[in-house]
Amino acid sequence: MADQDFQNNIKRDLKYWIRWLVFFPGAILAGILVCFPLHWILYSTLRNETIFIDPYPELPERLLTPFVFSIAFIWTGSKIAPEYKVKISVILFGLMMFLIGGFVFLTLSGADLMGRKLYFQGGGIGPIMAIAGAVVGVYVAWRDFRNSN
Repeated sequence: MADQDFQNNIKRDLKYWIRWLVFFPGAILAGILVCFPLHWILYSTLRNETIFIDPYPELPERLLTPFVFSIAFIWTGSKIAPEYKVKISVILFGLMMFLIGGFVFLTLSGADLMGRKLYFQGGGIGPIMAIAGAVVGVYVAWRDFRNSN
């Protein structure tokens, strides 16, 4: 019986630590993967026979992608983490704010990225949408945690 308990603890501990190891890469992967359906939905909607906008307007996709990525990144990261789900969502929110602040700083300072000048598309609404998505992601993670208890 003690041997069985020991094996169950090892399996639980292994699953526990694997979840801690993959929560961050899993959150990034979820953020990237959620952008594909967004593209397909927007493309099929805006290229519909009845609407048929030519050429395809890229601005809606460029504004919604940071919003959807931020939500998926924070919410999935908090779902994968085995414990401290709300704290993890707040940490991922802080990481998003740090990255957004860095990109805004680089853009405002006139930096180059791979030989191309950085600029705000859509009048700078992209970073605002990313911040709004991060706030929504933290709220959804908090709401899921509150409803599960």
